[in-house]
Amino acid sequence: MRYFLILSLLFASAGLFAGQINNTGICSDTVQISSKTVFIKNPFEIIYKEVKERLPFFDNTPRIMKTSGYWISKLDNPDKIILSKKEIKEFNERIFKTKVNINNLKDYPETIKTADFLKTLNTRFLMITDKQYFNAKFEELTLSYFQNICDKIDVSESSETLHVKFAVTVRYSDIRIMPSEDKIFSSKSSFDIDRLQEESLDFGTPLAVICQTKDKQWSYVAAPVEEGWIKTANIAFTDRKTLSKWINAKKTAVIINTKADVYLDESMKTYFEYVRMGSRFPLLKKIGKTKICVSIPASDAQGNLYLKQGYISSDNINKGFLEYSQRNILIQAFKHLNSPYSWGGYNGEQDCSSFIGQIFNCFGIVLPEMSFQKIKCGTLTADFSDDISSDEKNKIIFKNAAAGLSLVYLPGHIMLYIGNNDNKPYAIHAINGLSAYNQDNEKTMTDINKIIISDLDIGNNVSGNSLIDRTVKVNLLK
Repeated sequence: MRYFLILSLLFASAGLFAGQINNTGICSDTVQISSKTVFIKNPFEIIYKEVKERLPFFDNTPRIMKTSGYWISKLDNPDKIILSKKEIKEFNERIFKTKVNINNLKDYPETIKTADFLKTLNTRFLMITDKQYFNAKFEELTLSYFQNICDKIDVSESSETLHVKFAVTVRYSDIRIMPSEDKIFSSKSSFDIDRLQEESLDFGTPLAVICQTKDKQWSYVAAPVEEGWIKTANIAFTDRKTLSKWINAKKTAVIINTKADVYLDESMKTYFEYVRMGSRFPLLKKIGKTKICVSIPASDAQGNLYLKQGYISSDNINKGFLEYSQRNILIQAFKHLNSPYSWGGYNGEQDCSSFIGQIFNCFGIVLPEMSFQKIKCGTLTADFSDDISSDEKNKIIFKNAAAGLSLVYLPGHIMLYIGNNDNKPYAIHAINGLSAYNQDNEKTMTDINKIIISDLDIGNNVSGNSLIDRTVKVNLLK
């Protein structure tokens, strides 16, 4: 029997069939396969339509606003420590207890129920087969295409439990919704968004491995804030004790630049890989004033983990996490100004959500991956109803948001609030583009594809389409 039919029969008989799927490409309920089951309501809907017109983006933000110093100068006490290390630990614990997908790998269970994992696979199958997708040749993908991918998954429904293994990524890796490298798209106008791309992981990321495909080429993994399929060649297996030592290293080097090169020799000539902002590694020693030596993970011939030495420029790291102050947050965010946008972190870049994650990783704050999950963290300071005007929203944000500490959310997008100028709120954010609908309900797209500073009025060339028009929530990360 085909795999998707097995799943459908399982949930039809058990009354556990996932909620109605809308056309966002994200299912209405997400199941987390950890020590508890978590359901997350998807609060937004994005309609896939062909773009009738693509428009250029004109950056009207004044030059002087494009460094962190301008916004830091507006703060009364930018160096005040917002949360101590102990308070950040408590903050993370509160986030973990909320209904967001964060995996505590230190306490991840040794086994999970097969039925629970089948729920996850079924949810993902429904998520990706709910609407029409196309390949790179713009050929329609049939149900059998996805069915054939599912047939490769090696899970026996006769087994009550699955034994969890542990691993670490040994190279930059994409996380996929299904075990396939094929790129699929929702329309001809969105070939820059691969709908199978979930996220990406830097090397050194700890993992729980749930299952594999029959050919062992793919592994389904739970990372700290993501779950999905990863190429098995990109990971090295280990035991829980070794993984815990990796996670709990007392002395660590935290990457504080957008990208940091890692070398395999002290002279820093044998290039290995780069890692992105917020990654951290066990710190072994300093070498003079210009470089440090860290532990980096590697895989032996049998696919098992061993550690070797890597070398990084001292300019790229901080010993331990940065102090959680508004100055430091804004400095980290502005390092990314004009960095490329990329859906799901494809090809080493970042989307709106992973950009925010990289910033706060530098301070030891762990945020869930999805934007609609991030806005559930901390304290909700604004929750806008449908009938509130944009002017009133601006006033509420001005009153309730704190520069560097507040996230601004609209369906499908999240931004870091940086302050006000001329009574307008401004944000830094990674953005693909601005979509809008004209009076004839035709979709236009303003291409941006980078991290920008902007007020929230951009997109107001069509009524109701500006960022402030669509903003629904603001939270405070403290």
